Amino acid sequence: MRLRIVIALILTTLIVGGCEVSNGDGSNQSSGKGKQNEVESKPDVAAFNDPFTEEFLTSTKPVRDGYYPLKAKTGAFTLDFPEDMVMDDTGYSKDSDGGSEVIIFYHPDNDRDLVWSITLEYYAFMVDEEISKKSMSGRFSEELQFESLESEVEGQKIEFAEAKSGKVDGVTGLVWNDNNQQIQFYATWNCKDGLSGEECAKIADSETSGIKTIIESIKFDTNKSE
Repeated sequence: MRLRIVIALILTTLIVGGCEVSNGDGSNQSSGKGKQNEVESKPDVAAFNDPFTEEFLTSTKPVRDGYYPLKAKTGAFTLDFPEDMVMDDTGYSKDSDGGSEVIIFYHPDNDRDLVWSITLEYYAFMVDEEISKKSMSGRFSEELQFESLESEVEGQKIEFAEAKSGKVDGVTGLVWNDNNQQIQFYATWNCKDGLSGEECAKIADSETSGIKTIIESIKFDTNKSE
């Protein structure tokens, strides 16, 4: 009976103490409590609830309301990632030499009135942005009219365009610098059944500004350029 009491006391001490483990230098380290706190503090949003997306997120602290910091696996760029979107692991690709990377993300919530799907293509070897803009126009089956956006990053340029013909619903952005780094950003949207074209357009217009801020948040790591 006494032996059982002693064992119970030992187990209770271990639990209350957080299962501390000696480091061999006289200090103690918790083997499980810190990890538990880390899990508990993780934001309960779509981006962190998706394991693949979480691999790219560098902090649980938002950079601004509704957005968390994302770093590409090439290390070539960062951006503000929306908390209500997730990445498509089946569409992801990266060159072994870091010369290109493709990221696709979308709204997993099919109950939204409007769902965005975004494709981001990074290249470390593009030398002519005009050729890129022609290629991007081809994706939307129309001659896109690009406009410049202000960039807070020195030596980095941004242009933005909206599809107007109705053949493909969406917007696009081009980000580049003088180191031959370039990102082509394609965002298309679909409305749920039952909404009129006018209703869809109104929602898309109201959400386009948020998409534009993602493009503006892109920052290249020039050390990763070839």
